[in-house]
Amino acid sequence: MSENPLVSVIVPIYKVENYLRECVNSIISQSYKNLEIILVDDGSPDKCPEICDEYALKDNRIKVIHKPNGGLSDARNAGIEIAKGEYLSFVDSDDVIHSQMIEVLMKPLIEDKGLKMSACTHTKNIESWNGKFGYVFQKMSAFDYMQVGFYMVAWGKIYHKTLFNGIEYPKGRLHEDEFTTYKLIYYSGYVGYIDLPFYYYRQREDSIMGQTKVSVKRMTDVIVAFWERMAFFENENAPKFLSKSVKTFSNYLINNEMIVRKRINEVIKQCSYKDLSFIERLKMKVKICFPFLSRIIKKLKSCLKFQS
Repeated sequence: MSENPLVSVIVPIYKVENYLRECVNSIISQSYKNLEIILVDDGSPDKCPEICDEYALKDNRIKVIHKPNGGLSDARNAGIEIAKGEYLSFVDSDDVIHSQMIEVLMKPLIEDKGLKMSACTHTKNIESWNGKFGYVFQKMSAFDYMQVGFYMVAWGKIYHKTLFNGIEYPKGRLHEDEFTTYKLIYYSGYVGYIDLPFYYYRQREDSIMGQTKVSVKRMTDVIVAFWERMAFFENENAPKFLSKSVKTFSNYLINNEMIVRKRINEVIKQCSYKDLSFIERLKMKVKICFPFLSRIIKKLKSCLKFQS
């Protein structure tokens, strides 16, 4: 490993012309200079493509990909495919990173050749960035790091590129990080972690994560992601990770019980009922909306059968 290995910073871009300059400026002004900055214009219909080309003329570290819109996962994958860096990092195009973020996150990776991943925390209040940070790293096992809140997001981390061998972001899915990051953490073995907010996460109302209405698509993708995660750890024969995933999934369902029921109910309404009788439809709704009642009815039926 060289003293300052090349880091490829991948920025997927779509409809963020009001925030893009601030984002790119925060990357090009990093104290760590050996960067390849990949701006992926994901078919953005605003002025983002022109802004990307403008920055490429100003800084020879910047590469621009113009591609048809394929979503966040497709944009990240396109960036990974052309990345030349030994390490990768992701920045969302409406977010900002602290001027020291790359330098700080590279420090444990340079000092400990066994580490394949490092991570920091985030802030939603950019005013908290006063002056320079003093910092101490923890070398955490992959399992211990998975106890840290917000660990599943792609950003705020640096990955050795080899972690992505055979792994890509799932095209067409919402919550794409939920399908991918746990694998990268697990395969890394250990994470160099610093509990300081070097990443400024801007949550907009018109962004994917900022939408207050939980769509059927969004809910479905979250559940599928959890299901795949549990299957992955079962297949890897990793009982601690599997147990953690089951608990996380269970907590998600409990915390979102009413939303889950409502959205599934919407799906039922959209289905064709022509082949279902009124009783069958009623049974379906009772099972989904009143699972406790459904279990009671099932037990009563069993008792009546036994008595007869």
